[in-house]
Amino acid sequence: MRKILITNDIRRLAKEYADNLFADKRKDFIKPKKGLRDFADELRTHDNNDYADYVDAIINNYNEILCLEPNNFARYRAEHFSILSDEDLAKHVDGCPGSKKFYESIVDKMRYDVVQKEEIRPYMKKLGIKACVYCNASYTIATDDNKATFQVDHCYPKSKYPFLCTSFFNLQPSCMHCNQIKSNDDDYIYSMYADDQNKLDPFKFTIDSSSIIKYILNHDSDCLKFKLKSNENDENTATRHSNFFHLDGLYTQFTDAAEEVIWKGRIFDETYRKQLMNMFQKKFSFGMNDFKRFYLGFYPDSKDTNKRPLTLLMQGIAKDMGLE
Repeated sequence: MRKILITNDIRRLAKEYADNLFADKRKDFIKPKKGLRDFADELRTHDNNDYADYVDAIINNYNEILCLEPNNFARYRAEHFSILSDEDLAKHVDGCPGSKKFYESIVDKMRYDVVQKEEIRPYMKKLGIKACVYCNASYTIATDDNKATFQVDHCYPKSKYPFLCTSFFNLQPSCMHCNQIKSNDDDYIYSMYADDQNKLDPFKFTIDSSSIIKYILNHDSDCLKFKLKSNENDENTATRHSNFFHLDGLYTQFTDAAEEVIWKGRIFDETYRKQLMNMFQKKFSFGMNDFKRFYLGFYPDSKDTNKRPLTLLMQGIAKDMGLE
């Protein structure tokens, strides 16, 4: 759930993706521009000219679209793709193959299937994201033909923004749980990118102090209660995010992880931490964050939140327990 700041390095990565997209495919592989041109021609033979013009707009702006940044998505749609409504995009019209809807045909012609399975994988790896950007509770990695694959979701739904279906900044690593929820309801938009350094950490977890007391008395981790909160003034944002992805119910399954942080908070007081550091600093010279990761058992720095599931939860509880 930690956002990525759009820097020039990230923009270069997006351009590298765009420049090398489908570069290693065989000569008989039908690339997007060719598939889209044929599709536009077929639509025009059936007098579906508005639909053909929509396709032409993708072709004419294709290279720019691949690197388009999130803060430009809505504006770009209004300027170049307002010719069709959401209802129009969801129709099957003459010229669409089989019984496919228009937006589904666009997604096929842009070869999202190959992007998802092959093209985007190395770039997700370079971003260093392994945990779902929506829930931070599960890995985004699945298996496909005995190979590790990244599951990706569209930030802006392909049903309403099909022209963005292979855009670098619209593809976000997600787990199966969150991907399924987004597939069923595309009204909620959460971009994992930010262009403001102060908006990289929109959420945090806090633990109810009274639940800690109950736990200490009965040693039942199920009584531990924690909540997703906003790091900004608007708590509605955190509530909506939590409700949309069912995080309250999901996170009740991870009370054992919270329990372990509480143990460390009660045992690893400042004196003990200093003793540990004095004992191991010569053997463990990678830096303070790595040393904290060693004795805490999770990534303590917010910049590493997306590297491992449940990191945001454990960071929040550690802060509440004074483990900093």
